[in-house]
Amino acid sequence: DEEGVIPNDKVFILWKNIVSSDRYPSLSKDMKVQFNIQIVEKNGERDLQAMAVANVGGSPIMVQDEVDSKKSFVGGQNLRYTGTLKFFIPKQGWGYGYIKIDPGYQYDRDDVPQEIRVETTEMNCGGGNPQYFEDLPVEFGIWVTTRGAFKAYNVTARGGMALPSSESAAAQTTAQAEGALTVAAAPPEVNA
Repeated sequence: DEEGVIPNDKVFILWKNIVSSDRYPSLSKDMKVQFNIQIVEKNGERDLQAMAVANVGGSPIMVQDEVDSKKSFVGGQNLRYTGTLKFFIPKQGWGYGYIKIDPGYQYDRDDVPQEIRVETTEMNCGGGNPQYFEDLPVEFGIWVTTRGAFKAYNVTARGGMALPSSESAAAQTTAQAEGALTVAAAPPEVNA
């Protein structure tokens, strides 16, 4: 609330610096938060960035339920469908993909298409950023926008598990590389 502490009274907040268990961490307009400030270098210039962004008092920020409560769902918010994520392209800002819904479902409306769009905010990667996917079996809900478009909601792996994130893929690659180095550096076995 104190003005003049940060230049122009604004600081950049990267979504992954928000302390949250939401599937895609975000903030609401005019929300009061607390955070640490870190100096980061971007394109050769130094800038300030908010880190460990939480509610005032330090509790995690959770706005997903409020956002979801404003949506209109096909069959209800907790109804899950299965299908195949044909592809997901993780573009900076707004990634997207399409899901082919498995046949045989009875809906509470007649106009549900066989393929629906999914966007980054509905890819449940356990709070991480989605990676590129192709031909992946998934589970999801369906919601309808105010313009009547059908979209996937809370897309997970079959069984409800979070999808792999780009961060987990990078960590796995690093661990595999370190493991390979460790194996290579292991002492030879001595046979007695």
